[in-house]
Amino acid sequence: MRKTLPPRKLAIYGGMLLGFLMLESPMIMVANKVDPMIMGVPFLFVWNLGWWAFLTGLFLVAYLTNWGSGSVPVPQRSR
Repeated sequence: MRKTLPPRKLAIYGGMLLGFLMLESPMIMVANKVDPMIMGVPFLFVWNLGWWAFLTGLFLVAYLTNWGSGSVPVPQRSR
């Protein structure tokens, strides 16, 4: 039987793949420009900072939704 991914988990994986592709692929050469300055910073730095912020936020959402485990953890008992 084939296991399917829930839509939330699929969206998180898709967002991670998109973010890493935009930072590490030859697509970075599209952003490798100094001419369009954004608030005095070259566009390449803004591009990297923007995708880094996107991935950081996505990892935070993934952590808060417990996307890596197969089941919901049982809360700790108080002693």
